[in-house]
Amino acid sequence: MSAVIFPAQPEQILKGLGKLWTQLGEEEKGHGKTSVLRACAMTLIVATDETDGGYLASQTISELVKNHPSRGIVLVISEAAEHELEARVLAQCWKPFGKAQQICCEEIEITAKPSAWPNVAPTLVGLVAADLPVIFWCRHNAALRRDARAAQKEGLSAIVGLSHKVIFDSRGMLPHDALELIEGWQKQHRVVADLDWTRLTAWREPLAHLFEDEKRGNTFSKFRHIEIEHTEDKPSLAAFYMAAWLSGPYRAEVTFREAKGIGVGLNKVILRSPDETIEFGRSTGDCATLTSTSGLAGRYSFGEPSLTALMTEELAIAGADPAFDVAVRRARELAEAY
Repeated sequence: MSAVIFPAQPEQILKGLGKLWTQLGEEEKGHGKTSVLRACAMTLIVATDETDGGYLASQTISELVKNHPSRGIVLVISEAAEHELEARVLAQCWKPFGKAQQICCEEIEITAKPSAWPNVAPTLVGLVAADLPVIFWCRHNAALRRDARAAQKEGLSAIVGLSHKVIFDSRGMLPHDALELIEGWQKQHRVVADLDWTRLTAWREPLAHLFEDEKRGNTFSKFRHIEIEHTEDKPSLAAFYMAAWLSGPYRAEVTFREAKGIGVGLNKVILRSPDETIEFGRSTGDCATLTSTSGLAGRYSFGEPSLTALMTEELAIAGADPAFDVAVRRARELAEAY
């Protein structure tokens, strides 16, 4: 990974990228190798106000580019920033197994004081890769809060306006606050993804496969009562999402209840029909068990997915996720009625 520091001005940053690619090419030729292959399928913008100075975001991008090559832009919002806006450019490079040629993606890191946050979007306009999708992954927690200052909301809205897709993580947020954000972005015709919905893939896939079995006599439409066990004192948005996904197609009745379980969040789902009861829940920290009164049984790996795994799954979805959009509408109904 090579890095060059430049003023946070689009023309200077782009010149810096040009010099960086020239430098990388010369280094390869100096070692008697062919030039590097420059790869880019999207612009991935990550905004973060976390105390690690953007380290986690940058590391995640370095892992993502192997499957989703991009121009990564990491915006670090920090009171510790020395200047209003400061930038550096670098390249994330790797060699595919069995290949001699390096593949490289470019990354731009911009550090800004909170007071400069509302002015970042105009800088980004000149930095997004032309004619390619722009994905905005928001980890700027202060800007996502309901009580965010007007300037924070303004800066967030401006970057959303540049984006085709907005990704955030509702874990730890109040369901109504997160749903309000999603609704606002969808009204702006943005594709929205919530990583706490993505975490539910491990829950949804075994149940979906169960009812995809053509030999199964008891169809999903007969399960008209859904019970959701959660380990918090109140259901999280993930619990509402799961209930929405299960109950939405046939408007099944939903019951939420707190239970002592393993970890934080969803603990167990129970599906009841007149002829059968199916239970799917955590049995150990990294394992879940599916059982049925019909004699069905199964065990599944349930480790906490990494950020890279979650983002890889979401970046693979180019457009809207219909299952998520339907679940959001139903989750809003459930949250309002709870």
